[in-house]
Amino acid sequence: MTMELVRPVPAWALRASLALLSAATLAVAFAGTGPRPPAVLVVGFAALVGAAVLVPGLGLAALVVLVAGTRLLVSDPPALGTLMVLVLLVHLTLWAGAVCARTSWRTLVEVAVLLRGLREVAIVQVGAQLLAVLAMLLVGTTEGDLWRAAGLLAAIILAAAMLPRPTA
Repeated sequence: MTMELVRPVPAWALRASLALLSAATLAVAFAGTGPRPPAVLVVGFAALVGAAVLVPGLGLAALVVLVAGTRLLVSDPPALGTLMVLVLLVHLTLWAGAVCARTSWRTLVEVAVLLRGLREVAIVQVGAQLLAVLAMLLVGTTEGDLWRAAGLLAAIILAAAMLPRPTA
């Protein structure tokens, strides 16, 4: 069946956006204080981003998010603005990974379909950004690390529950 699309977006553009979002997520996560990753690790991150783009069905975008989250857990707390940008990038990376996982290289996706998905991401962002602000307020408390870990776990559970699933 062939459909006439009004404003099609090619799959290569979707995958390029996944690459940019994944790279930006890792860059923001590692831009804060603390040691910089060694060159071999940067090469590994580049390979991870490449694999996430080439074979998005493996869910490697989630591994990118896991790497970024792990960096946050083991380093000093980032500035609030950095954390908020990172939360946005995490959601966009996971969304782009899910969209790319449902497309082949020859797929064209209507812009309206993508905008609808982005609206869903925006709805999740409201709560996620509020949780990020709350987590930053609790960083100075003695139980701050526990709250950070609980927040990360809650974010993973929310992402798993809210992201669209491929249909058969």
